[in-house]
Amino acid sequence: MAEGERTANQYRTAVRWGLLVAGLITAALRVPELDRFWTQWHALGGVDAAAAASYRQYFLVESGITLFVLAMAAVLFWTLGPRQKKAE
Repeated sequence: MAEGERTANQYRTAVRWGLLVAGLITAALRVPELDRFWTQWHALGGVDAAAAASYRQYFLVESGITLFVLAMAAVLFWTLGPRQKKAE
């Protein structure tokens, strides 16, 4: 393996792991908000139906964004994985 090729692979690996960690941190930072929306949704369920519906919508949107971020991090991690060498 040439020195330039090795350096490119090191950068690729660093970017791969950096994107995965960034995605995980982003998702983890959304968890407290998700918990708050879930709690408010269920606390207001029998008291104020309109407010409960709003918190349900907030929860669903935030859940979707969190799942999208995790999915994109996983896809990029897999896509940037080690490549197989071509048979010569």
